[in-house]
Amino acid sequence: MGNSVVKIGFIGSGHMATAEIAGTLHAGAAASDLYVTSHNAAHYEQVAQQYGIQGVATNDAVVQAADIVVLATPPATAKPILNSLAGHWRAGQILVSVVGSVTVAELVDAAQTPTLPIVRLLPNVNVATGSGMTAYAVSDSVGQADLTAVLAWQKGLGEMMRLAENLFGAFVGLAGSSPAFIFVAIDMMARLGVQYGIPMTDARKIAAQAFKGSADQVLTTGANPWDLADSVSSPGGSTVRGMVALQSSGFFAGLTDAVTATIEKDSKKD
Repeated sequence: MGNSVVKIGFIGSGHMATAEIAGTLHAGAAASDLYVTSHNAAHYEQVAQQYGIQGVATNDAVVQAADIVVLATPPATAKPILNSLAGHWRAGQILVSVVGSVTVAELVDAAQTPTLPIVRLLPNVNVATGSGMTAYAVSDSVGQADLTAVLAWQKGLGEMMRLAENLFGAFVGLAGSSPAFIFVAIDMMARLGVQYGIPMTDARKIAAQAFKGSADQVLTTGANPWDLADSVSSPGGSTVRGMVALQSSGFFAGLTDAVTATIEKDSKKD
């Protein structure tokens, strides 16, 4: 692809596609270089209008227009769509899949195009604001230039980590589903703030910033999170009292159960 502007097309206009679109625009891409389609014309047209990108009528039109083609469909339709596009690919294109439960080997088989570079991404919803966490795996046909092109695009959406596909199920528990757990924890903390007199808008900001700042501490310092917790838990203080309450209320067991349930379900898919 050289130094030319990379055009990115999305086949599918659901939640993950729109998160990737939002993140790509947030990172500075021109809306005119993004394309979207799906089986539901009304939906992809609404997405195109919302983000100011180009809506196109067919999957083939996306393949014709884009350098990187993002497959973002339900698993049941991913393989038939790739089957239908066999023979439509041109040299230099890259297929990127964000379809959670379809492996690289299955993508290669369905694409029926041995020379087509295929990168499987497993992003979380935070890519929408440039703070995502994404795992990736690649097909044998992916060269260094192909991978560099995909990583150059994705680095504006958050952190990337190459993982063996047999670890993707665990990754979903740690990064894919966990934002939901964190969102509701932020909401619960904010509501407690409201209970004690802080307006909801302020309480939500306080709680969210506390999560963000704590995550930044772990990532920046590389410290053990328990050590960081101990550093703010003075003997006889309010924080250690709260930590004991977390333990006695079953917080740690509940979080363990939530993440484990997610991992066990998603590990069966790969």
